[in-house]
Amino acid sequence: MKIMTEEEISAIKEDLLSNKSVKRRSAAKKIGKSKIKSLEQLLLDAYIKEREDSRTWETQTEMIKALGKLDCKAAIPYLKEIVDINKDEDTITAYAALSYIRLTRNDVNDMTVILDFLKNGNAMVFSGAVMAMAYDDVIPTEPEMKKVLEILNKRKSVYDRPFSNPIQRIISAMHKWPNELIMPFLNQYKDMPQYTHCVENTLAGKRSCRE
Repeated sequence: MKIMTEEEISAIKEDLLSNKSVKRRSAAKKIGKSKIKSLEQLLLDAYIKEREDSRTWETQTEMIKALGKLDCKAAIPYLKEIVDINKDEDTITAYAALSYIRLTRNDVNDMTVILDFLKNGNAMVFSGAVMAMAYDDVIPTEPEMKKVLEILNKRKSVYDRPFSNPIQRIISAMHKWPNELIMPFLNQYKDMPQYTHCVENTLAGKRSCRE
């Protein structure tokens, strides 16, 4: 990761405080990508202000993503509020779920919240849980793997649909799971052109989806 100069950080700070949403969004992306901890509190303050304007959902999403990457525990109550509403077809909700998982787990393989979100979340909270598994290379225990597969089989109507379809990420998340365990699930998608490559990668132990 590139180490930023004080001048670069100062420029990002200036953009974060800009009255233009596009500049605030760009600043949030840079803060998250470079994990600029010195701007954590300023980012949280900016997000609290940003969330008052529903028109800036893209900027809010980038801020939420960055807060998760910075491990900003102070953001947890704000993210929990979004997750608890459990709004469907809402991008902010998906990334709030992802960041909430990152901020509350005990370690990267902690499946407690992920399983809860998969079982009880609408499509966007569900998608956030899937992103956490796929992007962070989560390796569940075998009983947890079986539980995930059980949930997937029961909740196909929640996730297998046109809007924000997470199937590729679901398949990618299984790339370190035993092939014999996941084959019944993968067989549903292996002959669909949009998923064939992802299935092949997973069976070969390769990731297909990265953040």
